[in-house]
Amino acid sequence: MKIAIPVGELAGRGALPARRPLRVVDLGAGCGAMTLGLIAALAGPPGGAPAAPSISLDVLAIDRDAAALSIAEAAIRELAARLGVPAEITTRTADAVTAARAAATRAPLGEADLVVMGSLLNELPAPQALEVVEQALRVIAGAPDGAVIIVEPALRETSRALHELRDAILARGAGHVFAPCTRRGAPCTALADPADWCHEDRPLQLPPRTAELARLTHLRDGGMKLSYLVLRAHPLALVPEGGEAWRVVGVPRPEKGKLEVIGCGDRGRVPIRLLRRHRSAGNRPVERAARGDVLVIGAAPGPQRLELEPETPVERREPALARPPGPTSDPS
Repeated sequence: MKIAIPVGELAGRGALPARRPLRVVDLGAGCGAMTLGLIAALAGPPGGAPAAPSISLDVLAIDRDAAALSIAEAAIRELAARLGVPAEITTRTADAVTAARAAATRAPLGEADLVVMGSLLNELPAPQALEVVEQALRVIAGAPDGAVIIVEPALRETSRALHELRDAILARGAGHVFAPCTRRGAPCTALADPADWCHEDRPLQLPPRTAELARLTHLRDGGMKLSYLVLRAHPLALVPEGGEAWRVVGVPRPEKGKLEVIGCGDRGRVPIRLLRRHRSAGNRPVERAARGDVLVIGAAPGPQRLELEPETPVERREPALARPPGPTSDPS
């Protein structure tokens, strides 16, 4: 369900590709986790409105492991049928780097509306990872609303590598960052400190069987951790104009008499502080801010921080609309 966050942010901005069927390339697909999450996210929660009405998919899953692709094909067909999402699935056994290089000749990737990659780039040297992403951007170049969605582990090394790739894409003019950044330029502010990295940690309710597996393996502590990057061939801001937008990139720090959150935006990484005596109806949305939220603030930061005054207007937004609750039934 990690992909539900970037998909939700695209949907919330009205930026999901509108083509039907939606042409998807799952690069390094493995057993199909990214496409399965995409189908679930687009179909929407049970009884709720789908993220993409009248959705249908045409999926090309590429991986060098033919056995994994066989599992992916069966699982994708089963989930799509269960959720009532028409889906065509084609698998191709190929190395991700080789497949991406062949994109220049329109084979085997062809053209797509979405290219998704899950835990792929951390397995590649930095030059090859950059090459794969550049080729993916070429694949979506013909789709005005196309996007490349990259999900990586939330570890420091893998996250910082993704930040460096983001900056390289911007430096080469190969694409535009849609999410998670409200900061449109480079460098990524997390790279200033070698001990720092930017990642998400969202609440997730696992179904019973998966929760028991997580308990036995000690691989999950109740949060869904990931680093991600959404790139587009054509620029679009994560939040519309109308104030300075700050992505909350850490856990809010309440202290005696004040609350401080770290925001990242076009002006860099800045502490945003609200003193208790300065609370007002206009600025109190900051008190509900959590990691991943965006704060739109009608004031400029000072030399050390952004101090919220009683008259400072603050709007809190959840770009993904709602935090993903996780599957409601056990997929296993």
